[in-house]
Amino acid sequence: MMAATDRDMMTRALVLAERGLFTTMPNPRVGCVIARDSRVLGEGWHERAGGAHAEVRALDDARAHGNDVRGATAYVTLEPCNHQGRTPPCTSALLAAGIKRVVAAMNDPDTEAAGGALRLRAAGVTVEVGLLENEARELNVGWLHRLRYGRPWIRVKVAASLDGRTALENGASQWITGAEARADGHRWRARACAILTGIGTVRQDDPRLTVRAIATPRQPLKVVVDRHGDLPATARVLLRLLPRRGRAAAA
Repeated sequence: MMAATDRDMMTRALVLAERGLFTTMPNPRVGCVIARDSRVLGEGWHERAGGAHAEVRALDDARAHGNDVRGATAYVTLEPCNHQGRTPPCTSALLAAGIKRVVAAMNDPDTEAAGGALRLRAAGVTVEVGLLENEARELNVGWLHRLRYGRPWIRVKVAASLDGRTALENGASQWITGAEARADGHRWRARACAILTGIGTVRQDDPRLTVRAIATPRQPLKVVVDRHGDLPATARVLLRLLPRRGRAAAA
């Protein structure tokens, strides 16, 4: 049975993974903690596609603090990758560093990157999988759905009154929901790769389809379903945000 320390370390790894919630697309959110017993030696998370993976960043963090990780345990929210992509395989980095135990929240369902646990075990590393798996899967529900079904995970946001109305008889509609619900909607927007709406909504409500209620380092792609090309040139959805200047400009 895994010790309480294992759960604490994996919980911390999940917190780290969440730091990449708005930036890792199309890659998964992954966090890693390297520890010896209850002492954290290094920690890291995957920040963006093409950047160092969580395991490598945790190893670098340990080295930066002068910590020897040989014989230590790596707690990672996803099975370490075992392929050469835009970055080298994390299994190679863990083996070279002398890690002797790996605890992963879940297996990697990506057939191209999977096999890390097998390689590590073959090299004499103890590998355990399944600790806080549900929490790790929730962080990557869209990525997992795309790998399994080949199509995106879709969330639908609807604002409606108790009688099922979304607008007044004259079509006017704004702020059916409260400030807290709107902020929650923007948090989900920030997690999304894209925001989709129809031309009818654009013509009626003239939405911006941007994340505004919370701080985010990126804006999702905006998609308008417009069969007949009726999108007005003045539509606010055509504006893009300029984070450095804090204003909008024509795209």
